Amino acid sequence: MRRPLLATGLFYLALSLPARSQQAPQLSVVDGIRQNIDAKPFAGLAYRLSARISVDTTQAGKADAWILLASFGAKRQILSVESLPKKAVDKQWRTYTVEGKIPKQADTVAVTGLGYLEGPFGFDDFTLEVERRPGQWEAVTLRNPSFEQAAPDSAGAAPAGWKPFYLTPSFTRQVVADGAGNRYLRLQGHDIVNYGRNPAAGHFVTANGVKLYYETYGQGEPLLLLHGNGESISSFRQQIGALAREYQVIAVDTRDQGQSAATKGPLSYDLFADDMHALLEQLQLPAAHIVGWSDGGNTGLSMALRYPAQVKSLVTMGANLYADTTAVDPKMLKEVRQGKMLFTTLSPFKKSFRRARRLSTMLLKYPQMQPAQLRAITAPVLVLAGEKDIIREAHTRLIAQSIPRGEVVILPGLTHYAPQENGPLFNENVLSFLRRQKPGQ
Repeated sequence: MRRPLLATGLFYLALSLPARSQQAPQLSVVDGIRQNIDAKPFAGLAYRLSARISVDTTQAGKADAWILLASFGAKRQILSVESLPKKAVDKQWRTYTVEGKIPKQADTVAVTGLGYLEGPFGFDDFTLEVERRPGQWEAVTLRNPSFEQAAPDSAGAAPAGWKPFYLTPSFTRQVVADGAGNRYLRLQGHDIVNYGRNPAAGHFVTANGVKLYYETYGQGEPLLLLHGNGESISSFRQQIGALAREYQVIAVDTRDQGQSAATKGPLSYDLFADDMHALLEQLQLPAAHIVGWSDGGNTGLSMALRYPAQVKSLVTMGANLYADTTAVDPKMLKEVRQGKMLFTTLSPFKKSFRRARRLSTMLLKYPQMQPAQLRAITAPVLVLAGEKDIIREAHTRLIAQSIPRGEVVILPGLTHYAPQENGPLFNENVLSFLRRQKPGQ
């Protein structure tokens, strides 16, 4: 059955983040419940998963929900994910069904219910069946499928037999009863800002010949927020609110990513820097603070060299000067090369693969900076990386040491995804640095 891109993407994102060295609750646009089941007795069999769902779009018109069944093999690698071919948006209770086949190598399946944006959402009467013989369906035992057991102890907890899908303060869960006394799970999002898809804050502008999408939040000195490779404004969900309390945040989707326009030709960080230079000119902003993560950090370094008058200060997270094994984890470089080969094979068939191939090519070819060049940077620069970053610590320290007003912080226990793993710690370091750049500090 065809999987909707948003549902599948949210699943992979939400599932992967807790597996990293996460140390703080994260804000999210998606949450729900899940329970794992031993798949070995059913491996290789067809299945059908059903549940009743209701979605109230009064509070968030784009709210929607899915049910998913994911299969896992050894070491918890994802073997398959099947979800509703269309989102559930009906305010009335309806039964939805997902069908598929459990891979023969699966040892675990996860039954999942997800809500996206505020809702509220209702889930009830989960059933899972497998086809033992053609036309003969057998029920698989689920724990508390109709939510008749004791309610969760707190609004953030999951009902008995279930686990929270995503540890986030953005949602609450309650077992409630309808007018007929039937109990069901009520999932409710709270004060969710759909960063990267927020019409109230979003704008398009043509800069350097490309249509760029950006969102603005807060007031104060301008702060340009630049995401990583293949990501978007939404990657900074943990940062925008905190930064916008003190700065005018301008969060940008880099060309060929997010909602910004697709282009042709090679990509580079110098080209991205030229785009941001043109964007600031279009917005009539003489200069801005820059916070860049990964590719965004590389772009920030390029801006500090190419357009020094536009850079008040710079924070880089997980940046690198060149893409060899002295700078980047060799395993990561190998995976990027293998991915590029895959994208090259598939590129004649899908535009998205062509774009991914171009982004991967950029990762392997750029940046092409040397430490001596960084001596020309006049702005104060904070160089951040995770203790377990894919960027080698010696390389991170080399960047900071090569910049006249550079300083370095290695975030303990965190990886390249530190802004998402521990948003409060990342934000604290960024804001502390930025505040020291204010006049009189």
